[in-house]
Amino acid sequence: MLVLWRTRSYAPPAQALSTAPTRYTEPLAALPSTPRVPSACFVFITRTMSLTKVRRTMFDIEQRFNARFHYPYVFLSELEFSAEFQLKVRSIASSNVTFALITHNWATSSNSTHINGNSNALGFHNMVRYWAHPFATHSALSTYTRVWRLEPGSHFPCDFATDPFRRMHNLKLQYAFAISLASPAPTIWFHALDFLRHSSHLLSASNSMAWLSPSSNNSTVCQFLTNSELVDLRFIRSPAYTALFERMDQKLTLNHNQWSKDDDVAVRSLAVALLLDASQVAWLDDLAYTHDLLSNCPADPELQKRCHCDPSESSHLLSMSCSARWTTAPQSLHIDPLDLL
Repeated sequence: MLVLWRTRSYAPPAQALSTAPTRYTEPLAALPSTPRVPSACFVFITRTMSLTKVRRTMFDIEQRFNARFHYPYVFLSELEFSAEFQLKVRSIASSNVTFALITHNWATSSNSTHINGNSNALGFHNMVRYWAHPFATHSALSTYTRVWRLEPGSHFPCDFATDPFRRMHNLKLQYAFAISLASPAPTIWFHALDFLRHSSHLLSASNSMAWLSPSSNNSTVCQFLTNSELVDLRFIRSPAYTALFERMDQKLTLNHNQWSKDDDVAVRSLAVALLLDASQVAWLDDLAYTHDLLSNCPADPELQKRCHCDPSESSHLLSMSCSARWTTAPQSLHIDPLDLL
């Protein structure tokens, strides 16, 4: 059977044309015309096999934000990127792209062999460890002070209302996050807490420990999801953070354990909450972000004009979310470091 579709053009009434929003045809109109923040970049740690997911995320970032500011990208991997990967990534970027090989501090001697013959599993454990600290010391990032971690396959469904890098710069922030959740405390969390109990001189008097640990027995803890984080590398490279990471790395090595899923999240969350002032950390509540089943979707009517996410499905509305609690008065987040002893 042959089916023919009949089409015809449609011209809306003149009044509809005059009242229809013009914002949709003006990309990035919501963003102020401010210069790019120096020494800031996006960073991926990935492999050639993730090309499609990488390009999807980059497409969102470019369309929603970076086509105006042209922040550079840095790609890190323990394996060489293919020529096709590099060509197709550069074809999307509106800025400089650096591809660099991880040749140092990717794995400890205790986990240099395959896990049950599975090199991909080993690669994942090494990546978790690498995100926890060593990435900040890679030579490809030596000229940068602020980075935005991008996760392959993540989605940004709204035009940006502000430049997150500019916000970090102007407010002197050290860390910014999109999503945070409460979860059972992992083993490494208790190792880190034990270290900090014996290093109370490192703790900030204006910390956010009361946010991090809402339960009195520390059985449930709030953690920043690091798959979309903005961080000042000077904090990650600081002696206090480095000492915390090295102790955790030593603990796992002595126990012949691997860095497990979300261990980097636990270390980063505890370090941010205890070593930084609460005023140096911000929830990017106006940043629309989706990864897997989690999302951050702004409800502001003006922002929603340039969005295709549902605010009612935003993860900060979940009972397990900790993000909304961050908006409380900073002093309510503090806890006396002596209380940890």
